[in-house]
Amino acid sequence: MKGHVYQRGKTYTYVIDLPPNPLTGERRQKSKGGFKTEKEAWTACHLKIAEIEKGQHVDESKITVREYLQEYLETHAKPNFKPTSYDTEKTIIEARIIPALGKIRLQALTPRAIKAFYAELRKTYSKEYVKNIHGVLKRALRLAYTESGLLSEDIMSKVSMRSKVNANEQKEMQFWSVEEFTKFLESSKGHVHYIVFSLAIYTGMRRGEILGLRWKDIDFENRELKVIQTANWTRSGLVIQRPKTNNSIRRVKLFQAVIDDLQERYEQVQKLKAEYGDAYEDNDLVCCYPSGGYIKPKRITEGMEVLVRKAGVKKIRFHDLRHTHASFLLKIGINPKVAAERLGMTPAMFNERYSHLLPTMQDEAVDRIEAELKKQTEKSKNSPEI
Repeated sequence: MKGHVYQRGKTYTYVIDLPPNPLTGERRQKSKGGFKTEKEAWTACHLKIAEIEKGQHVDESKITVREYLQEYLETHAKPNFKPTSYDTEKTIIEARIIPALGKIRLQALTPRAIKAFYAELRKTYSKEYVKNIHGVLKRALRLAYTESGLLSEDIMSKVSMRSKVNANEQKEMQFWSVEEFTKFLESSKGHVHYIVFSLAIYTGMRRGEILGLRWKDIDFENRELKVIQTANWTRSGLVIQRPKTNNSIRRVKLFQAVIDDLQERYEQVQKLKAEYGDAYEDNDLVCCYPSGGYIKPKRITEGMEVLVRKAGVKKIRFHDLRHTHASFLLKIGINPKVAAERLGMTPAMFNERYSHLLPTMQDEAVDRIEAELKKQTEKSKNSPEI
C-alpha cells in the first residue's frame, strides 16, 4: 500500500491509495490534511498505512447513533432474539438511548459521553435498570466494532459497570416477612387471581412462568411442577415461549400449602368450564380469566395493589414476591445452591443477588448453635456422677 504527501497552501496533506472497491472496482483513496510540516504528514501517513494493513481502519461514516441502533434492531435483534427480549431491547433503545444519544454521529460517540448519559439516568432510575440499559448499548456497539466495521475499537470496553450490587443498591430489593405474606394470602383468599400470588410466594416463579403454567405441568402425586413455558405480553401481543435460560427450565417441589391452593383452584376451573360450556377457551391454564384466556400482567399488578391495601401490609412489587420466597428459603436454612436451583438461577447469580441476607442468617445460626451448646453444657453439669 502506497501513499504520498503534498503541500496545500501553508499545510501538508497525505493521500493513501486503498485497494479498489471489491464490488465495483472503483479506485479508493484516504486523505487527511492540516499538518504543519511535511515530516508530520509523512509520520501520520505511515501510521495510517500500518493501521489499515492490520485491519484497524474503518471508513468514515456519517451514520448517527439513532440510525445505527434502528438498523441493529432490524438486522440483528429482531431475527436473533426471542420476541419478549426483542420487545425489551426495542423499548430501551427507543425510550432511553435514542432520545439522549441518537443525534451523535456514531464514530464521534465517546466513553465520556456514555458515562455522562448513565449519570443522568441514575438521577431517575434504579442502578439495576441502568445496568440493563448498559447491557443493551454494549451488545449493539460491540457489534458495530466486531461485525459492522463502523467502529475502530470497542468503546464499551472503556465503560465499566459494576457487576456486584452494593449495600445501598440492595435497599431497592424488598420482600415480606413470613407474617406479612401469610397475612396477605389470608386476606386475599377468594380473589379471582389468588392462585397467582400463592404460586409466586410459595415457589418463587417469575410472573411469565406462572401465567404460562398448565395443569399438565403439575404432578400432584410427586408434589412438584415443571417450568417449561412462559406467557408474556409484548407490543405485538401474546408470546408463548420457553423460559429465558436453561436453568429456568426446572422442576419445583411444592409445599402442602400451595398444593391445597392448586387443588382448590382445579375445582374452580372445572366449575367454570361447565358454566361457560363451548365458550370456554381451554388452554389448560392454571391461572387464567374465568373464561379460560391468558391473563394480561397489568391485571395482576392492579389486583395486587388493591389486595395489599386490603391486607394492610407493606407495599411491594409483584417481582418482590420472588425475593420474598428467596429470603424465606434462606431463613429456614435451605442450602443456597438448592435455593438457586428452585428459583431457576445459577448459584453465582443467586449469591450475587441475595448474599446480603446471609450475614443475618449466619447470626441466627450462631445463636441457635450457642443455645444448643449451652443446653448440652447445663445437661452435663446436672448429670449425676457415677
